[in-house]
Amino acid sequence: MGCGTSDRTNAQEERFVGIGKPKLSSSGLYTASVKFGPEENSVKTWIAVINDTSGTEVFRDDYAYSPRHRLTITWLSGHDQLWILSSDVGTSHIDRQPDGTWKKIDITPETLGEVPAEINQYRHR
Repeated sequence: MGCGTSDRTNAQEERFVGIGKPKLSSSGLYTASVKFGPEENSVKTWIAVINDTSGTEVFRDDYAYSPRHRLTITWLSGHDQLWILSSDVGTSHIDRQPDGTWKKIDITPETLGEVPAEINQYRHR
């Protein structure tokens, strides 16, 4: 993922989740990956998935992203919080809730200031 990001360094690219490039969360308890979703307009889509250490799927995004648009998926350093940044759909993060479920939270104009600087540098403008 992170298509069209030639200005990124190799170290930065290493942090991004992509097809065949799963990434561990900072705790090491969760792995984020990207799976192929349904075809839309003859284009395969991508879906973000989180699994625990046993391989059990704990989150599957309900949105299928088009690779025709810039898309970055990465864990926040030091937290089990997955960020999805799409030039088409916008920015969201996925957090583990107190009851153990995972919830996707969309960033709105009102919450844009809450995006960590570490993540904000990758937002698609």
